[in-house]
Amino acid sequence: MHIPRWLIRGVCSVASDLVHVWFPPHCLLSGTYLGEQPQRVRGISDDALIFHRAAPTATEVYASIVRHIPADDVAVSSAHALWSVGRNTTIDAAVHAIKYAGRRRLARDLGAWLEHLPTIDQLDQSALVVPIPIHPARRRERGYNQAEELALGWCASSGRTRVTTSTVCRRLNTATQTTLHEHDRLANVAGAFDVCIPSNVAGRRCILVDDVITTGATINACATALLEAGAIRVDAVALCVAV
Repeated sequence: MHIPRWLIRGVCSVASDLVHVWFPPHCLLSGTYLGEQPQRVRGISDDALIFHRAAPTATEVYASIVRHIPADDVAVSSAHALWSVGRNTTIDAAVHAIKYAGRRRLARDLGAWLEHLPTIDQLDQSALVVPIPIHPARRRERGYNQAEELALGWCASSGRTRVTTSTVCRRLNTATQTTLHEHDRLANVAGAFDVCIPSNVAGRRCILVDDVITTGATINACATALLEAGAIRVDAVALCVAV
């Protein structure tokens, strides 16, 4: 039976209206009603992101990494983040959602916001975007890698080039960093990463992408593997930095 398009559109419109009545959309961060106006990140009001507490400057983020890692072992050349995450911040809800609640689309939408970095001009447009890999066992459990989704969103909105997922791998299924102390974090990720296809990064500048920078141990361990594989410079970008 052929159903007219006008009838399908009408039914869909009514259904959409009913969904808004029964399940009114609210911002994941602020809890405010979103109404029917489109948001740049689905499920989060534009204001909640635009006016969220900004991350410290790139200079301060890099300095915090250097404080946690012995000077001779620092492999990243710079570190950049959009927002601060910590006490009295709301961006935590988004970080948790993309990491543990299956919000894959949200990760891509937030990744597109990386083009709003105040220091975006300091990042080489031709550099390869490298998402921090997760171990295959964790990927099977989670269904995806949130850093990879962030990178996909950023590259789609900026025209940057992302390395293939097989280029860099995580060979050690390390414990989560969130419960570890500073020195334990460094030991936990030491040697955790391999560059499986060195020719893809040799002689290139790379930009690592992750959701949160805390001490910088994870991104530094991955940067070390990239430099050992022949990359000439590694910068780091994250949605958030812990403060």
